[in-house]
Amino acid sequence: MHELLITHGDGSTRVIKLEDRPVTVGRCPACELSFPQDPELSRKHMRFAYDGSHWTVRDLGSTNGTRVNGTPLQKAHTLRPGDCVAASRLTLQFRERDTAAQTVMFESSRMDVKAPGTVAIQLKDVLESSAQPSTSPEIAKQWVSPLQALIRVGRELGVRRPLEEMFPVILDLALEAVSAERGVLLVLEGDRLVEKASRGGEFRISTAVRDRVMNERQSLMIQSVADAPGFKERKSIVIQGVRSLMAAPLQTDERVIGLLYVDALNYLRRFKNDDLNLLTVMANVAAIRIERERLALVEEAERRHMVELDQAAEIQQRHLPAAAPKWDGLELVGLHNPCRTVGGDYHDYLKLSGGAYGIVVADVAGKGMPAALMMMSLQARVQALFETCGTIADFMRVLNRSMNPTCAPNRFVTVFASVFDPATGGFRYVNAGHTPGLLVRAGGVVEQLQTGGMFAGLLPDLSYEEGYAILRDGDMVVLYTDGISEQENAAGEEFGVERLAGFVRLRRALPLDELLSALHAALEAWTGAGPVTDDQTLVILRRRTLAAARTAPRKE
Repeated sequence: MHELLITHGDGSTRVIKLEDRPVTVGRCPACELSFPQDPELSRKHMRFAYDGSHWTVRDLGSTNGTRVNGTPLQKAHTLRPGDCVAASRLTLQFRERDTAAQTVMFESSRMDVKAPGTVAIQLKDVLESSAQPSTSPEIAKQWVSPLQALIRVGRELGVRRPLEEMFPVILDLALEAVSAERGVLLVLEGDRLVEKASRGGEFRISTAVRDRVMNERQSLMIQSVADAPGFKERKSIVIQGVRSLMAAPLQTDERVIGLLYVDALNYLRRFKNDDLNLLTVMANVAAIRIERERLALVEEAERRHMVELDQAAEIQQRHLPAAAPKWDGLELVGLHNPCRTVGGDYHDYLKLSGGAYGIVVADVAGKGMPAALMMMSLQARVQALFETCGTIADFMRVLNRSMNPTCAPNRFVTVFASVFDPATGGFRYVNAGHTPGLLVRAGGVVEQLQTGGMFAGLLPDLSYEEGYAILRDGDMVVLYTDGISEQENAAGEEFGVERLAGFVRLRRALPLDELLSALHAALEAWTGAGPVTDDQTLVILRRRTLAAARTAPRKE
C-alpha cells in the first residue's frame, strides 16, 4: 500500500492513502486533491494513476510545470518510495504505507482522574518543582538520567531537519527516556489530531485522556490500567495488554498543538512521577521546536512568495505604459496604483493606422496574483485584436468570445474601449460593464459615457452597442476603475462618481499633470489612514485642436 505526504508552502501537512484510483491535483474543485487558492497550479495540473503494478505521475499540460526530485516532468514517471513531486509551493512525497495497524482510535470512557494510581500535573508545576534546590542525594541521583535525556533532546532537536523527519525523532527520544514500549505523536491540524509518528501498532486512547490533556493542559499517568476505574472494563485495553500509560500535551507558551502518548505492556513496568515529569518537559521542548520549524517554513514560503511577487510586479509594469504618449491633437495623463504588489487593472494607449488613437481601461474582477495573470492575458488579446476589427463594438464582441473559455466562473473583466480621431474630434467607445466614463466639456457640462453592454468573459455570445461623441477643443474624457470611485473614507463613505465629476469640472482648466496630482492628493486625503482596498487606475485625455497646439507653448 502507498500514500502521499502532502506539504504546502505554509508548512501544513497531511497524508492521503492511495487506493488504486487515479488522483488528480489542481485548482479545479472536481480534482481529488483540490487547491483552489493556489494560483500557480493549473485547473488540472497533474494526475497520479495505478497501472496494476506501479504508481505513475503525469503532468496534464500545466502552465507552470511539475518536477520530480527536482527534474521537470516531461512524460509519465514511475514512482518509487521517497520520490518528491513538486508544483507551485506544493510538495507530494510518494511513500510506502506501513500496513501494520497505525490508526489511532479514540474511545469513550468514564475516567476519574482523582482515582488512586492516576496522576495529573501541569507543566508549570514541573518547572516550579525542578527550580527548587535539593540537598537530598537520593533526589539528585534520580535526576541524573532525566537531565541526560533532556540534554540529548536538546542536541537532537537542535539539528535542523524537515518536520516529517523530526516527528519520529521526538517519539523515539520520548520512548527511550521513559522506557516505554509503544507510543504515538499526534499534532493538531485545524481541529483534528493527526498522527505524525507511531511505534507499536494500533492505539485506542480514551477520549477522557485526550480531552483532559488537550483542553486543560494536563499530563496524565495511569500507573496501573488494570486498577483504574473506567479502563479495566474496556475490552480493547485488555486485548492490547496495556499495563501503564502516560499522555502529555505538546504545548508552547501560547497553545497546545498536539499530544504525546506512551504506554507499557510489561507487567513489571509501571510509570512513576519522575517519568511523567520528564515526558511533560520533553513534550514542551518538542512543541517549541515544532512551532519554530513551522514558523521557519512559513517565513521561508513568505520570503519566496514576496520575491516571486516582486518579479511579477516588475513584469507587469513592463506590460503597462510607463508614461502617457505625446500625441498631436490630444493631451494624456495616466495613473496606475495597485492595492497589492500586483493587480488586475489595465490601461493602454494604441496608435492606430490612419492617424486615430486607441485608449483602453479595464478592470479584472479580484485582486493579487490571479487578477494580475488574467490582466496579462487581457493585454495580449487587446493588442492583438484592437486593429483587426472594423468597429469598437466588433472588437469587444471578439474580445469577449476569446476570453470566455479561460475565465473561471467567478472571474470577469469590465472594459472601456475607445478610439479618438484627432482630425474630426470623433470619439467612439464601448463601455462593457465598466464605471461610466466622464465627458467634461470645456464649458463645464459633464456627461456620463455608459453605452456598451455586459462585462466580458462570462458568456461567449454577447453583442455591444457603440457610443459616439464629438470632442471640441478643451473637452476632456476621464476614464477610471472602481478602485477610485468606490474608495471609502474612515466613515465608510465612497468617493463616488459625482464627487469625482465635480472635482474634475472645477479644475478643468488646469494642465492635466496638475489636475492628476491634485486628484491623487484628494484621494489620499479622502482615504486618510485607511487602506487602499482596490486597484486604482485613471486616464484623462483632453482634445487640443491642431491650431491650438501650434499657438500654445509646449510644456516639456
